[in-house]
Amino acid sequence: MSEQGNHSPKRLSRRKLLQTLGAAGTVMAVGSVAAALASDVQGAAPGAAGVDHASREGQGRQPSVPVYDVRHYGAKGDGTSDDTTAFERVLGEIRQNGFGTMYVPPGVYVITRALRLYRHTSIRMEDGAVLRKMGSPDSNLKLFVNGEIGNEQYAKGYEGNGGITVIGGTIDLCGNTHPPTDPNKNFQAFAIAHADGVHIERVRFINGHNGHIIELNSSRNVKLLHCVFQDQKVASSGQYEMVQIDFASKEAFPTFGAFDDTPCRDVLIEGCTFMNGHRGVGTHGSKYDASGKQVFHENIRIVNNHFKQIADIAIKPESYRNAVVSGNTIEQTGGAGIALYSCYNVLVSGNVLRDIGQHGIAVSRKSVSGVFEEPSVHIRVADNLIHTVKNSAIRVIAGDQITLSGNCSAASNREAVFISDTRRLALKENMLRGASLEKAGGYSAIRLEGCNGVEASGNYVSNDGYDKLYSYALYIPAGSTGAAVSGNRLASGASGTIRSDAPDTLIASEQGEKLLTGTLNATEGTIDLLDDITKYRSVVVATGAVSSGELRHETARGWLIGGFRPGTDFIHVATASGKFVAMIESGTRLRIVSASNPLRYIIGVT
Repeated sequence: MSEQGNHSPKRLSRRKLLQTLGAAGTVMAVGSVAAALASDVQGAAPGAAGVDHASREGQGRQPSVPVYDVRHYGAKGDGTSDDTTAFERVLGEIRQNGFGTMYVPPGVYVITRALRLYRHTSIRMEDGAVLRKMGSPDSNLKLFVNGEIGNEQYAKGYEGNGGITVIGGTIDLCGNTHPPTDPNKNFQAFAIAHADGVHIERVRFINGHNGHIIELNSSRNVKLLHCVFQDQKVASSGQYEMVQIDFASKEAFPTFGAFDDTPCRDVLIEGCTFMNGHRGVGTHGSKYDASGKQVFHENIRIVNNHFKQIADIAIKPESYRNAVVSGNTIEQTGGAGIALYSCYNVLVSGNVLRDIGQHGIAVSRKSVSGVFEEPSVHIRVADNLIHTVKNSAIRVIAGDQITLSGNCSAASNREAVFISDTRRLALKENMLRGASLEKAGGYSAIRLEGCNGVEASGNYVSNDGYDKLYSYALYIPAGSTGAAVSGNRLASGASGTIRSDAPDTLIASEQGEKLLTGTLNATEGTIDLLDDITKYRSVVVATGAVSSGELRHETARGWLIGGFRPGTDFIHVATASGKFVAMIESGTRLRIVSASNPLRYIIGVT
């Protein structure tokens, strides 16, 4: 029998564990230990969370799950003694048995070597339990791994050690008090690769150094629930997500396992808090497979988390397919709040963002010259609240089939919405206030540049209540095609309401609107109207030549009580080069008095 086997009398049954906790701890233990043991039945599929082991034992189909108290294997938990060997012995017992739970009571445990997690291992730490990653800070860089460090043959696909559960306690990486001499060294609490079934819940992670606190690499059926990530020290340049989701490649994860580009699948990150770190959750790598097709992480859900004081990007999905980013609160970031790169079929909804250092929500292609070039496709950004943004509230670059709907933004230094080089975009029913606060008249509230097939409808745009005006409520530079603008409530900016330099922009008539003229190019003479202007409360006057980039739309209102009064009132609006003035001679005729730019058409608005 092995050395670990000689300790079998110290193995605790589940009943014995509950007895040692006492009456006060029993209620807590019943729930938490049951959750901790949920994936530890011998022979159960990795990650088979939710199995009721007690009931299965009662039916005689499975033995009870063994529980090992680290104190019975020599752990002191006094904050000074090296407890590594005791933890290694327990993990060895679990490996030999095939499954089991390590129980860590309150105390401060010093760990000086990386601890290896084997298949069907659970760790249950009480709230007062703290694991400190100590030892040489230049060589002991990881606290837990699920593979053999340095072994490229350890596992491929999702065939590595899985069925791993960790619940409760605090992990202190000691990056603040025990940093490496090389500032480029990275500390990790968990380095997980090629795993099927990982459940980490209610763990507090503190004092990271540079690297990803949790590396989820080439793994599936992963749950990260109600954890806290706090105080990640960044001592070098780099991209350091507190939780990293990545492919199995030598560049991304050289620690162990096959470099077979296996993606992550079925990952849930919910109810967690990320504070004072470089990045929150995300990915910064993209791949093609052998056939040249993009490889995606699948079914990633980042929901109901809180991010605060993040130096760069809070949430950064890259190469995600069928993903959801929803219900998160994000405040005080140095970079974008949420930035998607080269994603497919992703919903970004119901997030609240405030005090964002770049764009609020960005959707972009991933572009690496000669290596990788893919747009984001089928993306819906809906019902988000975005307030106080250094750049644009919503920024889309080179997307395809993008929907932006029901979003509310306020206090953007630049545009509220800036879309460029994007195909098939719907911009619907967004409420946009307080754009261009960086510079009065410096930016338009909505800018559609180099786009093909854009529908902008039902949006409300205003700077009411702010001391600066945007340039135009909506600006479409030359180079866009197929834009349709309809049914928006757009308050005029410093330069006007709508400016389109694109030749085929359609300002569509809506219910309550009617074209009062055909298409014109008039600078003088009389204009016969298609309907009686006295029926309408206001008119939209389009002036300027499209070819010269001076097309402009302005609104003129009639008298408050009686509307437009023939023989008395004038239509007087600004144009790109000056003004347009026409006298209302009768209900169906205007006479042009002056026109700095030609009249193109007039729409009546009831």
